[in-house]
Parts: sequence; C-alpha cells; structure tokens
Amino acid sequence: MPTITISEESLAILQRYARPFVDSVDVAIKNMDGLIQNSAAGAASALPAETSVAERRIDPRDLPKLTHTKLLDASIGGASLSRPNWNRLLEETVRRAIRQVRDFDKLRRICPVNMIKGRKNDEGYTHLADIDISVQGQDANGACRGVVTAAQALGLELKIELMWRPKEGANFPGERGRLHIPAAKRTAA
Repeated sequence: MPTITISEESLAILQRYARPFVDSVDVAIKNMDGLIQNSAAGAASALPAETSVAERRIDPRDLPKLTHTKLLDASIGGASLSRPNWNRLLEETVRRAIRQVRDFDKLRRICPVNMIKGRKNDEGYTHLADIDISVQGQDANGACRGVVTAAQALGLELKIELMWRPKEGANFPGERGRLHIPAAKRTAA
C-alpha cells in the first residue's frame, strides 16, 4: 500500500468528507470521488448529513480547549461584533458589564481577567478609553472563560460561532463550533 503525505489544510478538507472515528482517509477520498461522479452525471452534490462538516455544540459549563480557533461570528447582548476576535469580544463584554454593574470591584468579580482602572498600555494591556479601564489580552481559552462568566452573571445573551484551524494542537481541526447562552428572563420588580 503506498504512503502519501498531505498538508494539514488538505487533511482538513478530507475530514469534511469523513465521519469522525468511522471513515479512513481512503473512505473520505472515495466519498469525494462519488460526489464528483454524481455531480458530473447531474445528480445532487450535497453530502449526506452524517458526512457534512461537523459543528459542535459547545456547552458553556464545559468549555473545550479553544487553542487555534478563529471566531467567525460573535454577539453579546444582541450586538454583533464586526470582524470578531477573542479579545475584541472580551473588550465589548467588559464595556457592557461595567455599564450594567457600575462598580469596578463587582466587574472584577464577574469577569475573571486581569484589568485595572485607568490607562495601562504595557504587558499586553489595552486601554478602553470610553470606560477608562485597561484589560490584559487573553488567549482564546482565557477570553472565552471571561466572556462566558460575565454573560452568565449579567444575564446577557451570548452567541459565538468559531472554527478550529487545521493545525497541530487544535482540539478539533477543521471543525466548527457554536456556543449560545440565552438572555436571562427579567422579572418585573
């Protein structure tokens, strides 16, 4: 049997045509060939549901390893972020949180990331001038933990769509994930 070497990007493409823990690379290539043959014959070219690109539902109480992820879409409190990334989402969450709790000490309790009052522009901190708080940048895991914790504490709706990059060290290379925390229902006082 011949041995082939392919790039991680090509492997991620192949994984779209394979059922995890079931199909081998050989089966994935045959699936792709079948789609090409059916397409050439005029048949529908959609993959069967069980071999489509995987999308994981992410449980906010049990976050997976998010190293090598890219945010595809994100919103907090109903406001979508343009060009989302983990730290931009964290910064927007801090803005919304301080406006809701109005107390820096409460903010620090509900959003477990390094932050200080005032301006700090070294050691990875970014100053958010509109609220005069500096927040230290986080990796994907730390940023997501901070955002999820704050959203749950404040009852804010949180929607995140992400993709694990096809890289070594990624938890689910080439797969997509979706995390959703619904807004908490408010009761009239």
